Amino acid sequence: MSTESKSSSSQPRSPGSDSNENETENTSGDENDTSASRTDTDRPPLPLADLLTRETDRKFVGLTENDSREYPDEVPPETRCSAANSRSFKEAIQALPKASSGELWANNDFVETSGRVDTAAIRRVHGLDVDALESYTGSSIADLAASSDADAVVRVHDHQDIVDDRRKALNALGYDVKFRWQIASDSYSIINPQEAYLPIISALQQRGETNPFGWVSYRDWGGLLKMVVICPSLRNVVSGDKEDLENTIDEDGITSAVSNDSDSDGEDNENNPETVIYGGFQTGYDFRGTQTLWARPILFFPDSGTVLPDMGERYTRRHYGKATNADHERSQGRVPISEWWRSIYDDIDTRMIEVDTAIRRTRAIAYDFEDLPFSVEDCYTYWGIAFKYAERAADRATSIANPSTRPTVFNLQLSLLISVLEEYEGSMASDTYQEYLEVAGELFRTPAMMIQLAMQEHDHRTDDDSQRVLPENQQTLSDSLEDIVDIPGISVDTEADLSDQQAHRVQDRVQRRLGDIF
Repeated sequence: MSTESKSSSSQPRSPGSDSNENETENTSGDENDTSASRTDTDRPPLPLADLLTRETDRKFVGLTENDSREYPDEVPPETRCSAANSRSFKEAIQALPKASSGELWANNDFVETSGRVDTAAIRRVHGLDVDALESYTGSSIADLAASSDADAVVRVHDHQDIVDDRRKALNALGYDVKFRWQIASDSYSIINPQEAYLPIISALQQRGETNPFGWVSYRDWGGLLKMVVICPSLRNVVSGDKEDLENTIDEDGITSAVSNDSDSDGEDNENNPETVIYGGFQTGYDFRGTQTLWARPILFFPDSGTVLPDMGERYTRRHYGKATNADHERSQGRVPISEWWRSIYDDIDTRMIEVDTAIRRTRAIAYDFEDLPFSVEDCYTYWGIAFKYAERAADRATSIANPSTRPTVFNLQLSLLISVLEEYEGSMASDTYQEYLEVAGELFRTPAMMIQLAMQEHDHRTDDDSQRVLPENQQTLSDSLEDIVDIPGISVDTEADLSDQQAHRVQDRVQRRLGDIF
């Protein structure tokens, strides 16, 4: 029995690069740029790229068309909307496609259009004991067929067809355009982007955040989407002052990853004493079979235009029940989507307090590839990065490290982000692109564990026992700095606690938040 759907009515590339602002379509996939007509009429071929965008990245700035749409001065030009294609967050969301639920039907090949049942074909079905059926019912298969009111086309009630009305409309006009995203169970609840994301506007307005910026990336005509929203008010400056990052030696002889004269990353020297970071969130959905809409906090480095994902709790909402009905969700003990975004914003705001410590930690660990038995490129590939990007990231990391063989973790994660941003040729909404960014995120969150992971992979691949680097007594991976200080090739700074200057900044931020509340 086959199924068909019927409608009841018959980047160098920067994040959110406007490479497709002119609606240029990616030609890979199910359809070409030109869709042929299904009929032998004089209808000309249809250039879908002029009507529908299969894959694109669209930037936005400002919540609504009434907001100022001004970027912070630190945001580089390549990350901004072009003057000719400036759009607000609201306009970007309203342009996204909507999914709808169509009726689902199945063709029963054993029933002719006249209603006659083909009993001979039924007898030839392998595995069906027709004799037992006749014996059990006391009727011949001919009698059963004669009394059947089956139709050649049968309505399917336990599933629904999730479709794109734009492409379905073109299909109705005679063009061979596929319009199905997926066939879902009857419990599937469509969460369209307008219903899920427009409530962000009121949530951010209540927090005084009226001029966010970011980009929307989607594939498969909007069936898969990932969006980044950067909040300028969630701005943090991490100091690079020498008293903060001074070279120290403790009683064990462990040296700091940072020298007095210049930062080994080339980031915090006399010309650039501070690192500016913005908080924000990433969110996405998939109409193609997955069951969740999700969101998570991220960090944005305006100097390089790079995003560090997965910096906090991952919020999810499954496509079932009545996901966009606030009253229904509350009655089921769930937070309505409309109330999500305030919680996510507050989560990001809280986590920004931890950014100083996290960055200082990644700067306090350096990998010495003169002592390690593998190269920088190998290290990236051990983390699952394709060699093309590993090579590019290694070139950058070593070019700005001082010495070149001793990059810090901060350098390594930022070099990876930049290389993927500049070199990746696929969609920014793809799983592979996100996986590469998440490696950088793991470097930021668990730097000690990541070098152990690389060493574990190296030891797994080598046949030479003399080239193994993890201690024999280390059975599990740990993110404690104490667990890596004795590993050859690793330098760890002794600054484990917040400095007085950091603690003062944290206290100031907490006081500001309390002042906003009261």
